[in-house]
Amino acid sequence: MRIVTRLLAGSALLLILYLNGKLLYAPSLKPVQGRPINQEVVAQLQFLRGSLRAGAGEQMQALYPEGFVYLNALYALSWTELLPHLAAGSELHQQARQETEWALSEMQRPAARSIFESDLPLPYGAFYQGWSAYCQGRYLHALPPTQRDTAALRTFNRHCAAIATALSTSPSPYLESYRGAAWPADGILCAAALAWHDRIQPPLYQSLLQHWLQAVDSRLNTNRLIPHEVKAGSGAVLTPARGSSQSQLLNFLIEIDSAYAQPHFQRYRALFLTSRLGLPGLREAAAGTPDAEDIDSGPVIWGVGGAASVVGRRTMQRFGDSTTAVGLRNSIEAFGMPWHDAAGKRYLFGQLPIADAFIAWGNAVEATRPLKAIPGWRTTFQLLSVMVVAGLVVLWRRVEK
Repeated sequence: MRIVTRLLAGSALLLILYLNGKLLYAPSLKPVQGRPINQEVVAQLQFLRGSLRAGAGEQMQALYPEGFVYLNALYALSWTELLPHLAAGSELHQQARQETEWALSEMQRPAARSIFESDLPLPYGAFYQGWSAYCQGRYLHALPPTQRDTAALRTFNRHCAAIATALSTSPSPYLESYRGAAWPADGILCAAALAWHDRIQPPLYQSLLQHWLQAVDSRLNTNRLIPHEVKAGSGAVLTPARGSSQSQLLNFLIEIDSAYAQPHFQRYRALFLTSRLGLPGLREAAAGTPDAEDIDSGPVIWGVGGAASVVGRRTMQRFGDSTTAVGLRNSIEAFGMPWHDAAGKRYLFGQLPIADAFIAWGNAVEATRPLKAIPGWRTTFQLLSVMVVAGLVVLWRRVEK
């Protein structure tokens, strides 16, 4: 019994030291042809590259309804975030372009579209068209105008035109992803693709986007947030705002109209941001409502949503809350069990590449400059750790007697 108690106490002490050490994490930035680049993100993308070539897209499709498209889209977007910061002649710049184009081509394969319905008002639905067009637009925008492939530009314009036609004739701002099913996070991606069109080329969709925002404003839930699920056709609320979808959609809403997005972010922050043991997390269900957990939320532990918190790390940075972004980033480092080796960097033993892709997408916005946090954000956790260590010391001494 004494040996077992010592082992348990020793293991607990090591865990506490490990967690506190990880909370001090800062990404490694190293120059690539004179430009500092977040090497942690590069390592994450190297792991994902190997996983995707080994069939991770198909594996994630077997677990999630849209796993193949989701994984390739996040992989493409993560490389796209790095691309403008890479020296044009560098090997890494060339790899970023090759990998983004490879992932975009994977999303256009017939197999990628096979689960989506071609005869919807927006062919293949809002999820597929939204992610496809959005990723194309972001990549084209990251390239100098002279390097934009004309065929890729035509494909992007064709997708945007289909989205615009569907939106202009829809009674709801949220197009169907599947027949009879509509999720606003997908619809917002479609609108964001149009916003990127108007950054790349002479604007065509500003009037449509303003009308779309007015329609969104008329279909908010009781907390004045964009709902999680709506009734197809009318846009009436079926499921109120959830942490996972809010964390995601705010990343795109800010690109459509940053002034409109700000009060949405403030309401999201007030209703979903929480803390456990002094560390930040995002609820899946709004404060004061019952917990919710499903395929979209990922694991919900102690009311904190896995997907909401992982994606929320990016959301907080994009809206300027760097202290919360650092807290979420470092909590992911502490509890995500990251591992480095020759294959790259992975989390959760690399068993869930879609999680690695979301983490890479979040970290990629910290491409060239470390985030600054207000000192003391982890003080509560550290004090609690000291108390636990003191208790373990007392227990150890009692066992010795």
